[in-house]
Amino acid sequence: MANNIFLIGFSGSGKSSVGKKLAKHLNYNFLDTDRIIEKTTSLSIDETINTKGEKEFRNIETQVLSKIDFSQNNVISTGGGLPTEKDNIRIMKNNGSIIWLKASIDSIYDRLKNSKEIRPLIGNHIEKENIESLYNSRQSVYNIADVSIDTDNKNLDEITKELINKNER
Repeated sequence: MANNIFLIGFSGSGKSSVGKKLAKHLNYNFLDTDRIIEKTTSLSIDETINTKGEKEFRNIETQVLSKIDFSQNNVISTGGGLPTEKDNIRIMKNNGSIIWLKASIDSIYDRLKNSKEIRPLIGNHIEKENIESLYNSRQSVYNIADVSIDTDNKNLDEITKELINKNER
């Protein structure tokens, strides 16, 4: 049976960066559900949410997740809100390990404040209050993870090494 690793966590927690590095180290495929959605819809995440609405975006997210070939070894970086849907939780739990890359609101703010990527559910201007509100509404959802790794004050190599050590146990 293939081993799939799902990375969940808030926007800016490092899912894509860590996922690429982890996949390379493990010789797994790297998949990013947001990039797959952009390719599928020919729209950015921001455009999809603004034109179709968040509910339809979540439906597209579930469709994309359910079409992944789980017979391969994959590291899958998920969108920050993907675990808010019960179907997505079921799909992840049935097909691999779920790892929560956990970051503090201060760290998330520091990572996102100069980002060029538009994050529609946080708002057009990255404000700590908007991050905190959305983060708090999702925190209990992220607790579905099999393992959580604190990413505060750690570089990509440190986080990846910690993930590999926890994955080998």
